[in-house]
Amino acid sequence: ARKKSEAMGNESLFEQLGGNKGLKKFVTELYAVVTEDRRIGHYFAGTKLNEIKKSQGLYLSELFGAAGEYKGRPLPRVHAVMSITDFEFDCFIEGATKALVKAGAPADAVDQ
Repeated sequence: ARKKSEAMGNESLFEQLGGNKGLKKFVTELYAVVTEDRRIGHYFAGTKLNEIKKSQGLYLSELFGAAGEYKGRPLPRVHAVMSITDFEFDCFIEGATKALVKAGAPADAVDQ
């Protein structure tokens, strides 16, 4: 998303979401959706969801084009022990798409 916005000279996805406030809304919607998804919700049961949401927000902030640098653990390392399948990853991305819509992202931002 960041590279596409930079290459085209467009607002970053972070800006399109409304900055920190919009990103927080998106992350809240995202975890509301994925925790209820019977296909992947088990990954979040019994977890420290608030900590996950905070880390995810920091990661997405950089990914979506905000200033700053994510300094958390690399996602491949975090997810390695979880044995996430391609199908489950796709389910998460599907949830992210729904969350972007619920968070009020512009239609063209949802496609990023």
